[in-house]
Amino acid sequence: MKNTSRRSLLLALAALAGSTVLACSGGPRLGSPTNYQMWLHFEQAGRIQSAMIQGDLPAARRAARALAAAPAAPGIGDEGAGDVEELSRWARTIRDAPSFGEAAEATGFMAATCGDCHATLGTGPAFRSADPPVDRGFTGHMILHAWAADRMWEGLISASQDSWTRGASVFVEEALGGEVLTPSAQAWAERLHALGREAVGETDRSAQATLYGRILQQCSGCHAEVGAF
Repeated sequence: MKNTSRRSLLLALAALAGSTVLACSGGPRLGSPTNYQMWLHFEQAGRIQSAMIQGDLPAARRAARALAAAPAAPGIGDEGAGDVEELSRWARTIRDAPSFGEAAEATGFMAATCGDCHATLGTGPAFRSADPPVDRGFTGHMILHAWAADRMWEGLISASQDSWTRGASVFVEEALGGEVLTPSAQAWAERLHALGREAVGETDRSAQATLYGRILQQCSGCHAEVGAF
């Protein structure tokens, strides 16, 4: 990959990092202990997602350790207790995962567990996002991938089929080709798009979690190939 392309990728991913925190409107609400604790859960889960996309397993483990140790939000009650324990279990799995693949799979199921709890309780985060970028050059394509990964993540966390499908639909387009990517990076990109196309019509939550974990592996593998981080 040319150095200019690598710099463009870094800028694209920086744009993603800047937009992710704004996805959950309102920020931590100090007047509500439950909402505040849930925001902290969201923050640590987001750090895990970002670290996995970057291929940084140690950073994901650190965030997972914090999430596993976090107390349950007050006010959850017996109705959400099972999901809270399941969330902690997935966080511990990421913390202790011996391989990146196992941590990636657990990340998908962790996010789906968040969504299951929100659906059970009839509440959860309200996400707002900009429209997908229209630039289809290299930088625009990378930002579009980041945008899609976030929409799918939000779909898992909020149990929103619409958000999931909106993000997955991005991958219906062809992967980048030509001289922009190395042959190995091109293979990673094509596998990513194939998984995205599979995800578009998927409605089963467990299958969505599995697909998202596999998508994280493709993102991180391509980023390692091109030296994005």
